[in-house]
Amino acid sequence: MQNKQKLLCILHRSPPAHGAAKVGDFISESKKLNEEYDCRFITIKSSDTIGDIGKVNFKKLYFVAELYLKVLFALIVFRPDKIYYTASVSSVAFYRDLLVSTLWKIYEKMTTVDVYYHYHTKGVNKFVSSSSKNLKLTNFFLKNVNVILLSPLLEKDIEQISTYKKILYLPNGVEDQMKNEDFSNYVEVKYNDHSTVHILYLAHMMKDKGYWEVLEMAQATPLNNVHYNFAGSWQNKANEKEFFNFIKQHHLENNITYHGFVSGKEKDKLFRNANMLVYPSKNDAFPLTLLEALSYGVPVLATNEGSISDIIDNRSGIVISNLVDLPNAFKNMLNNFVNKETAKYCRQRYLDNFSLERFEKNIVEIFK
Repeated sequence: MQNKQKLLCILHRSPPAHGAAKVGDFISESKKLNEEYDCRFITIKSSDTIGDIGKVNFKKLYFVAELYLKVLFALIVFRPDKIYYTASVSSVAFYRDLLVSTLWKIYEKMTTVDVYYHYHTKGVNKFVSSSSKNLKLTNFFLKNVNVILLSPLLEKDIEQISTYKKILYLPNGVEDQMKNEDFSNYVEVKYNDHSTVHILYLAHMMKDKGYWEVLEMAQATPLNNVHYNFAGSWQNKANEKEFFNFIKQHHLENNITYHGFVSGKEKDKLFRNANMLVYPSKNDAFPLTLLEALSYGVPVLATNEGSISDIIDNRSGIVISNLVDLPNAFKNMLNNFVNKETAKYCRQRYLDNFSLERFEKNIVEIFK
């Protein structure tokens, strides 16, 4: 029997539960990947909460030193044939990645190794455009590696980089929470008892994600049969206070429910009850929330950010290019997308493109 190739995966894992960490969880638990390769996993530790991301402290410096030593040990003892790394695009995290990458840049001078950098977000172009130093360092960081992007729409983000080997595409996938259910029956029951339309905003409560625009839309469209559900963790206390003051000021207590950070059964219940996900993000690459919505048959109203127009087509929702179009698009969604046929189409789009099984198959093919 032929020995398996050795794969070293250096990646983010939960907590905190941001997109890259969730994908890291999927990869480390993938049966297909572990069947195909002799895998070792090292977790990139950085922040305990979403609010900590981007901040520098002694604990993070310790994590950098720990990561460096773990990778060094793995290269000496495990001796991988392939290295997978969750790469950061800018700021302190980029310099951490740059430091750690020197280890396999030395390692590849002694043996043959394929290196893959997986970008879960965008921002490379902005970072390298800010200074010639950033451009030189990023070209050095990406020299002779395979770049994994979430979608061809993100290729322009690395158009100034010339040193990588090739670009590969890996759309995200999410777990199917409804795989053991009769979806057609679920949709029939859901839409036969349809007195209230439930609008869902599910993301971190950060203004870049667009929760404030959804809140203003709730105030501008006070329909008795429409209820808005917000779920996610707060980036700071000031935003939280402002949110609840707005609700009180405009007497929206009966129209809006804030559920806090949700996971497991609470999150499942919100998606099951939702008739529409509204996601007017101002900065995103490939949001997992959209994939989760499709898996439950929930159409999506979103902004044209990153790869979103690759995820949502004209039958599974509406993608707007300008936030001023949000109210009209919302009315269009209410009139034309809140129905059984759309729900079934969204579900099938998920199964065909964004299931965890599809993701596993794609990532194994990439490493081959």
